[in-house]
Amino acid sequence: MFRTHYHYNPETCKYEPSFPSRQQNVRRMLLFVGLSLLIGIGGLVYYDLHYPDLDETRLAHQNEGLKLEWEALLGKIHHASDKLAFIEQEDDGNYRVVLDMVPLDKNIRQGGAGGHEAYQLEPDEQVQEIKESYDLLTRLNNRTEVQAQSLSEIEKDLTIKEEMMVTRPAMMPIDNRQLIRFNSIYGPRLHPIFGVWKNHNGLDLTADYGTPVYAVGNGIVSLAHYNGGYGNVIFLNHGFGYETRYAHLSRYNVVEGQRVKRGDIIGFVGSTGFSTNPHLHFEVLYRDQWRNPTDFMYRDLKQEEYNKLIQKRDQDNPKMDLR
Repeated sequence: MFRTHYHYNPETCKYEPSFPSRQQNVRRMLLFVGLSLLIGIGGLVYYDLHYPDLDETRLAHQNEGLKLEWEALLGKIHHASDKLAFIEQEDDGNYRVVLDMVPLDKNIRQGGAGGHEAYQLEPDEQVQEIKESYDLLTRLNNRTEVQAQSLSEIEKDLTIKEEMMVTRPAMMPIDNRQLIRFNSIYGPRLHPIFGVWKNHNGLDLTADYGTPVYAVGNGIVSLAHYNGGYGNVIFLNHGFGYETRYAHLSRYNVVEGQRVKRGDIIGFVGSTGFSTNPHLHFEVLYRDQWRNPTDFMYRDLKQEEYNKLIQKRDQDNPKMDLR
């Protein structure tokens, strides 16, 4: 209810109600509207200052959660980097040393590990942290790829060396328990027929007639037949430049072209060819050059046993191999 205003009318000598003019009504209305807007705007400003928007509040909570997840991810990245550094150290310091491989250069391991500008952002603290983390992850990815290639190379080299180890001559061709003595050792000797010094390119191993002769490494029988002074002889091609020869056999247990493994019986001791008594003439060649067979008997022949056999040879040394 609006209050009624009165004014004194001197003509009628009475108090008569007074009504505002249209101009006054308009002025009052504008004043009311202005005050209402001012109060409304002030309320909105106060609300915005003290009560953030719901969407902003929700995004702020999400950002906090993402920040925690990011920190956890960074921890995992650093942990993975430390693990990879340990593997790299083992790779260069152990695996490649054992396999006689050259360690990888540090520049190769860190190759392509520089920063990568995948996007342009304002250079504030959070963006810098994101960029450094991205670079760290990029370096970790590059190092992982290099390490995977290195392990692949090691695996290939290990396969080759494993094959080399099983093919390389590495045992006695006659069981030590059946070996009587060395009749001749490797190197120069006085020839029993011609009376001159000549190189003896193998070992003469005395054993009973028919004693089994074993392959000293994996290989392929490249020759198995009678061959002059060798008599019945077997040539084994072991690959990687190695060849072994087994001469004066009584008979064969293999045929040419046959694959054999270390320890397989390939023939039997005899006295064929230029030989006076049963024994095995054993030779080792590397790249077509004769080598001392005793250097390849590390699996079965210890130094004490070798010295003992030499002593027996010196005590009783009939010349059995006339080659």
